[in-house]
Amino acid sequence: MARYNIGITDVTCYGDLYCVAGWDVDDDCMVRPEPAVANPAVEPSRFWNARFAGPGTIFSVGNIVSLDASKPPKTFPFPHATEDRLVTGGSQLSVVKSLTDAKLAKAVAGSVSCSLQDIFDGHLVRASSGKAYVPANIKTNSLGAIEIHPSQIAFYEEVTPAGKRRLRATIDQDGVEYDLSVPADLARTRFLTAGVAALQSDAEACDLVHVRVGLCRPFQAMPNACYAQVNGVLFL
Repeated sequence: MARYNIGITDVTCYGDLYCVAGWDVDDDCMVRPEPAVANPAVEPSRFWNARFAGPGTIFSVGNIVSLDASKPPKTFPFPHATEDRLVTGGSQLSVVKSLTDAKLAKAVAGSVSCSLQDIFDGHLVRASSGKAYVPANIKTNSLGAIEIHPSQIAFYEEVTPAGKRRLRATIDQDGVEYDLSVPADLARTRFLTAGVAALQSDAEACDLVHVRVGLCRPFQAMPNACYAQVNGVLFL
C-alpha cells in the first residue's frame, strides 16, 4: 500500500458509472484508482458511482486527490494493469486542492506525448475506418495525452440504430486521421446539452487542445482489442 496524490484528468461516463484516472504528482506516472472490490471478471465492480465521480465530487477533473492504494493482483490484464491501483478499503479520500484547467495542464505536463502512437509505445493499430486499438494483453500504457492545435480536432455526432446520440472526434496526426469515441464526462455533457457545434466552438476559441486519451477494456464483441478513446479535453 502507498499514498498517492493524483491530479484528476480523466473522468469518463458509462450510464450511471464512471471510470477515473489522473497523474501521480509525486511519482510522475498515470494512475487509475479503482474501488477496493474491483474484480476483472466483474466489469461493473471496477467503476465508481456518482457519489464519487463527476463534477462536484471527489473525483472531479482538476482535483488533486490524496488516497491510499496498492497495485492490483496479477489477474488484472494488461495494458490496463500498468496504471490500475486498488483503493484501500476504508481509505480516507481527500481533496488537497482544485486546479483550473490551465494549472492542471501544467501540473500534468509529464503525461503528454508527442503523438497518439507515442502514448502506447508504437502498439496502436489504426484500422482503415480511422478507429484505433492496442491488442489486448500488451504490456504498455493504457493512458496518456497529446496537445494539438484546434484545427487538428473535429467533433461530430453519431446516432446508433437504437437512436442513441454519441459523441466522437477525429484527430489529425501529420495527415493521418484517427476517429475516436468521446466518453469524457464534461465533453459529453456539453455535447448533450448544447450540441456538437458548441463543443467545436470551444475548441476553435482556444489556442491549444489538451486531449486525454485512454483505452477501453476488451468486451464481448471485441475480446482481443482495447480501443482508443478520448477520456478528457481541456481547451487552453
